[in-house]
Amino acid sequence: MCYIGIGSNINAVENMQMCARALRDDFPYITFSSVYKTAARDAVDQDDFYNAVAKIETDESPEEVHYALKSIEEDQKKNPPYEKGPRTIDLDILLYDDIEIDTPNLTIPHPRMQERRFVLEPLCELDNSWKEQLQKTLDQHCETIEMHM
Repeated sequence: MCYIGIGSNINAVENMQMCARALRDDFPYITFSSVYKTAARDAVDQDDFYNAVAKIETDESPEEVHYALKSIEEDQKKNPPYEKGPRTIDLDILLYDDIEIDTPNLTIPHPRMQERRFVLEPLCELDNSWKEQLQKTLDQHCETIEMHM
């Protein structure tokens, strides 16, 4: 099982839906969490982010999944003007089975996922085993919104 973090804060509804279609095309066995709205964390002078998590079943390697995600980002013109800046779409592998990878291009599990409620809240919808970790991020505001992926 592979879990993918999804985020956008430029035309977020349109870009999240476009991303969901692309992910479905690449990974037919996919389930999406609800979408959550959160304030930008590091560079605060930008629009709120919309975030979700997708769970995919695939026989592709983590590197192949990573390549597919980067292709979707390129297709959607991800090009933040500065580090942590606004983006059309951001896709990250959060978890991939029990695999651990630490290379310059790919780190699994995602190194900061346990600090981020906007990752843990939707992840818990798809995998309840993260509930305890979620309790440590309750001070971070995270709001469910009505949006179909």
